Amino acid sequence: MRGYAGLVCWMTIVQVCMTCQSPQPPKQLTPAFYHWKAVYKLTPTDKEVLRQTGVQRLYVRFFDVDWDEQRKQPTPKSVIRFAERPTNLTLIPVVFITNRTMLALPASAVPTLAQHIATKIQQIASQHHLAPREVQLDCDWSPQSRSRYFTLLKLVKKQLRVPVSATIRLHQIKYAERTGIPPVDRGMLMVYNMADWKNADTRNSILDLDVARRYIGFIDKYPLPLDAVLPLFRWTIVYRNNRFLTILNNVDGKQLSPFPFLQRQADSSRFVALRDTTVFGVSVRTGDLFRAESCREQDLTLAKNQLLSHIQNQSLTFSLYHLDSTVLASYHHAYLQTLLKPNPEN
Repeated sequence: MRGYAGLVCWMTIVQVCMTCQSPQPPKQLTPAFYHWKAVYKLTPTDKEVLRQTGVQRLYVRFFDVDWDEQRKQPTPKSVIRFAERPTNLTLIPVVFITNRTMLALPASAVPTLAQHIATKIQQIASQHHLAPREVQLDCDWSPQSRSRYFTLLKLVKKQLRVPVSATIRLHQIKYAERTGIPPVDRGMLMVYNMADWKNADTRNSILDLDVARRYIGFIDKYPLPLDAVLPLFRWTIVYRNNRFLTILNNVDGKQLSPFPFLQRQADSSRFVALRDTTVFGVSVRTGDLFRAESCREQDLTLAKNQLLSHIQNQSLTFSLYHLDSTVLASYHHAYLQTLLKPNPEN
C-alpha cells in the first residue's frame, strides 16, 4: 500500500507540475496608435495602415500643460487643431503635463488646474462632436510632485466622470514604493526613452532591450491593470564636446551614410563630422558626434513578447507611437499588422 500511495502522490505532483508549465492563453489585445501631431488630418498612408492593422482606437494628444515662468502659472500649449473630423475611430484625449508644472504648482492651485484641464478637454471634444469614454494624462512625475499630481488625477476624473488612465515609465514600475501608484483606472506603460538621451555614451535611448530587462521583471507585481505602448519613431542626436546639441527627428543612419563629411564609427549608429558644414538646418563643426537611433523590427517583437509575459491582466490595449506617415515609412505594413496581433502563446 505504501508503494501504491507513493505512486499516487508522485503522479499528483507530476500533474500539478504539468499544469503549472502549460502555456497561458493568449492575451486579448486591442490594437491602437498614438497621434502626437499638432494637426489632426490623416494622410492616405495613415488611413491605409489603420485599415490593414484593424486599429480603431487612437490616443490623441489634445494639448500640453507647461509652467509659464513669467505669469507663474500653468498654461495650455500646442492645442490640437482638427482639420478633419475623425470617423469610425475611438479617440482618447491625452494631455501632456510637464513635471516642472507639478513641482512649481502650489497644492492649493491643483483643483483649479484640474478644472481648467477638464474644461479644455470638453471644449475641444464638443467642438468636434466627440464623446470621449476615457481620458489619459501623461506626466513623468517624481516623488516630489507625486502628491499634487495624484490629487490632480483624482479631480480630473471627478470633473469628467469617465475612466482616467495615466502613462507610466519603467522607472516608476521598478521604484513604485518611492514614486507611488497613481489613482487611476489603468496605466499605460511606456516602453521607450528608457536611457539618458543627453548622454553621448548611451547606445540607444529609444529602445534598448538590455536596459529594459532591468525593469521589466518588476511588472508582475504592479497593482494596476496595464496597457503598453512601443515606439516606432527614429531620430539622430547630435553632440558637441560630449554635450547634447540638438535632435534631428526622423533622421536615421541610412540618411546619414551618404554624406562624405561624416565618418561612420565602429559602432555603426555613430558618425563623426570631419569638417565644418551645415546639414538638416544645423551648423556642424569638426568633431561633432551624430548618434542615429531607431527601433529594429526584431527588437520590437522581443519587447512585445517580454511585456506580454509579465503583464498580469489578460486584456490590454497594445499601442504604437505614433501614427505619422513619415514614421511609418520605415516599417512594412504587414509587420505592423503582425506586431499588433496577440501572440499564439504567452
